[in-house]
Amino acid sequence: MDAHLFLKIAFLCVFIYSLAPTLLVRLAGFGALTRGPKGSGKVALTFDDGPDPSYTPQILRILKQYQVKASFFVVGEKVHRYPDLVRQIRQEGHTIGNHGFRHQAIWFLGPRATRGEISATNRAIKELTGQNTIFCRPAWGLFNLFSVWYCWFKKQKIILWTYMSWDWTKRATAASICRKVLGRLKDGVIIILHDSDSAPGAAKGSPAQVIAALPRILEGISKKGLQVSSLEEMIIAKKKPFRQRLLRRIWLPTDKLIRRLTGIIDVPGSKIWRVALRRYRGKIWAMPDGSVLKSGDPYLELHINNERLLALMDENTSVQRTAVITLREVLRELPILAEYLQREEKLARVNHVIAITLLHRGTRKIGFIVADLKPGFFKTFTNLYEKWLLGIFHPGGFEKQQSYREKLTPKYIIMTREKLMARLPESTVPAKRTEKSAG
Repeated sequence: MDAHLFLKIAFLCVFIYSLAPTLLVRLAGFGALTRGPKGSGKVALTFDDGPDPSYTPQILRILKQYQVKASFFVVGEKVHRYPDLVRQIRQEGHTIGNHGFRHQAIWFLGPRATRGEISATNRAIKELTGQNTIFCRPAWGLFNLFSVWYCWFKKQKIILWTYMSWDWTKRATAASICRKVLGRLKDGVIIILHDSDSAPGAAKGSPAQVIAALPRILEGISKKGLQVSSLEEMIIAKKKPFRQRLLRRIWLPTDKLIRRLTGIIDVPGSKIWRVALRRYRGKIWAMPDGSVLKSGDPYLELHINNERLLALMDENTSVQRTAVITLREVLRELPILAEYLQREEKLARVNHVIAITLLHRGTRKIGFIVADLKPGFFKTFTNLYEKWLLGIFHPGGFEKQQSYREKLTPKYIIMTREKLMARLPESTVPAKRTEKSAG
């Protein structure tokens, strides 16, 4: 065999074994995930090359402070070296993924060495946490033919990234990392950062810039109406029962039609509020705070955005947990509702905002009056309707609802205009005329 032919065959073998798999995975996304599902409202933060005793604990403190979950792709030999850090990552609810045992480029590793890089790290994680890891991200995102097959065979999902922050480079600063991360931020993106500077090519001290940038990144994500989640939350969504999926598919467009027919509209700038202007028809209603609602009086009917409630239910399998998260969102967006009530001339005579909900627990603490529905057909119908909706929205469907549905009773929650106006930001409260200005 002449040298020229030998080189051609050698190059072809290298291309098939190393270059082609990397090109297929990196450029075509073959067998790998580079982003989460659209419409989830979620963003995944991932950290590579750790754990590192200098940087990982600081990152964990920030994530805990902001109450968000991330994903850490750990190096196997560091799992053995820093077991307490790996346990802490898992105990705090973060996802742990496989980043190879020695952070080697497996491009030119043979099948046996490739298997060792992946399986040794899987084993180290399982021994420490008691759980198998289902995510794998090889060092530098490089692959060979065997590594792709082995991950598929072991039912491990290959996770890459949507775009890079270049946080490991010498020129990286907290400002540049924020700019690169937030500048291209969209629903479903997977962001790669690093919590160690020990990998070849990483600038010494570069994770310190990540730590400085992280609070601003988390705040920027929140301002764009997105939520940080672990890969498990973003990608491994539990399959819902067929009946529930069918009812959701039917109900959401039906709900949209009902809103259009009944005049329910979205409050501009709000993720959760929907409202309708109504007139009260009934006997004089004396509120516990002394205010009165008389027949013919206008009031603002409050509704929670069902799409947002559906997303919250999918994120939290507990109704109680969903109620807590919903209450936080209500509290955060009361100023938006107050501004809307103040701004709209047609609402000038509205003195009460009223809603009917199953999730009323805790609303007294934020200024709502809670009142029972009067016995009768309306209460019975509302009770059945609200629980039916909850069955559609809850991840466990109607079956899981049986254990707590008897405890749930719909109630009125009411807030007076005066209480709501107290939620206005100071900058939007009309200034009172002083004696000097009046003269």
